Amino acid sequence: MKKIIYYLPRVLSILVVGFFAFFILVGFGSDFTWRDSLMHGLLALVVLMITLTTWKWPKIGAWIFIVFGVRYLLSASISQWWLFIMGGVPLIAGILFLIEGFRKKENT
Repeated sequence: MKKIIYYLPRVLSILVVGFFAFFILVGFGSDFTWRDSLMHGLLALVVLMITLTTWKWPKIGAWIFIVFGVRYLLSASISQWWLFIMGGVPLIAGILFLIEGFRKKENT
C-alpha cells in the first residue's frame, strides 16, 4: 500500500504533463496558431516544474495540485465533462501527495 501511495500520484502528475504536452501537436491543425501551441507548451512546462517540486517537497506541490484541481472543478459545467477529468486527476494526485507528505513527516 505504501508503494501505491508513493507511485500513483507521480504517475498521475506525469499523465497531466503528457496531456498538456499532447496539445502542442494539435497546434499544427488549421484551427490553431503557433501561439496556441506555445501556450500549451508553457502550461506543460509549468505543470512539469510543479511535478518536480512535488517529488522533492510533497506537501508544497500537493497544495498546488489541489488548488489547480479545485479551480478546474469549480469552472466545470455539465456540458464540459472533460473539465471534471482535468480537475479530478490533479486533485487526486494532490491528495495522494499530501498523504505521502504527512506520512513522510511521521516516519522521520
